Amino acid sequence: MIKVGVVGVGRWGRNHVRVLKELESNGEVKLEAVCDIREDVLEGIRKEFNIPLAKTDYMELLKHVDVVIIATPIDVLAKVSKDALSEGKHALIEKPVATTSKDAEELLKLAMESNTIAMPGMIMRFNNTVNMLKELLRNDPPLYLVLKRMSRRPQHMTSYPLLLDLGVHDIDLCRYLTEDDVEVVVKAHRLVMNYDEVIIATLKMKKGVYCHIHIDGVSPYKVREIDVITGNNFMRADTNMNRITMYSSTGEKIFQGGVHEPLKKELQWFINVVKTRSKHYQPNLVDVINYLKVVEAIYSLL
Repeated sequence: MIKVGVVGVGRWGRNHVRVLKELESNGEVKLEAVCDIREDVLEGIRKEFNIPLAKTDYMELLKHVDVVIIATPIDVLAKVSKDALSEGKHALIEKPVATTSKDAEELLKLAMESNTIAMPGMIMRFNNTVNMLKELLRNDPPLYLVLKRMSRRPQHMTSYPLLLDLGVHDIDLCRYLTEDDVEVVVKAHRLVMNYDEVIIATLKMKKGVYCHIHIDGVSPYKVREIDVITGNNFMRADTNMNRITMYSSTGEKIFQGGVHEPLKKELQWFINVVKTRSKHYQPNLVDVINYLKVVEAIYSLL
């Protein structure tokens, strides 16, 4: 039985704990330990989910587990990941994994040297609506895409760059949906507001498809949409509603995704990669390096 630890049990780390306990009840893993620097939060999680070990020092946690989920604040993700990989532990590292492409390249080198799995937590790749859209585009290639990720960020998150916090999802989706790499950032704009910021950028993919991303930390209403214009159709994928609406000259068609939890699918996939020791899994750190280089290119234009 693979023993798993979670480092960082804030809002998102708590979700990992909840889903891992579900997988534990199915006999898929053993949630052995959790870690957080906030002792009160840590003890509350340990008691609520009946977890054997709770540590405030993640190096202590690493002694008791085979695999670690790293869900710390953005600015320490790379440091914790380096230490985990150096100890020979497989890791699922929450986005953005690192704050620079150079740090991500160092993590990739370390994972290869230590023969460990280091998978980024790119949850949108495990979203049913995204994957339905990807299948539709196989037979109806896109001319361009517009990706909108709008919602008011919690105040404590506004100290982190918007693209690293939220924008990496859509940069990665541009690559994932088009099955292509970004050739150039055509243009980028940043709107600074009292509460947070808005970043709008246009990316050109190597095969000529354009991706327009709109990342917003201000909107009081949550929007998660991908609009795709093809030669024959307009498609709108709403990942909040788990639905795709296709408009064409012959009318409207709706594709409804099934009930699912992307995080559960992501964790099951990660555990399977660890068990099989696959060398060619996705998403991987090469994907991280690619989207962080795009982030850096966008910020160079702002």
